[in-house]
Amino acid sequence: MSALTPEAAATGDLAAVAAFLYREAELLDGYELEAWLELYAPDATYWIPQGGRETDPRFDVQLMLDDRRRLRERVLRINGGHAYSQDPRSSTVHLVGNVRIAGEEEGALDVRSVQLITELRKGRQLLYSAHVRHLLVPDAAHGFLIRAKEIRLVNNEVPLGNLTFLL
Repeated sequence: MSALTPEAAATGDLAAVAAFLYREAELLDGYELEAWLELYAPDATYWIPQGGRETDPRFDVQLMLDDRRRLRERVLRINGGHAYSQDPRSSTVHLVGNVRIAGEEEGALDVRSVQLITELRKGRQLLYSAHVRHLLVPDAAHGFLIRAKEIRLVNNEVPLGNLTFLL
């Protein structure tokens, strides 16, 4: 897939935004984690809150709250065979839908979508539904870079198993 043009990114073209989210999902499902990591800005945050809608990462428990450096460590561990909770590795499908541009925030497009993430591991299939928010900034190489990603799992208040695969 070719990179998105900076012009499409700058105008907030919904088709370009959706194509970018689909590409991110494709990279995750293909375990192309180095290429996936390149989609993140140097100051990026990646957040999966625990609990209800009104959570604050400064005060509440998180399932995951990473910066770009920590995401890089996760990728190195998974790709290097040191993520023992992913032996054997999960197979996933990220189904992305209901993509919309909700507005702008500090020079970034505020993009909302929903995802259904299917995980198959050790003969067991699990489903994770989520409301997802991306803050996307224009980028010449990729069309966009992810400044922030927030995944609000619908079932985040129930006991969850191994979420190592959830990137």
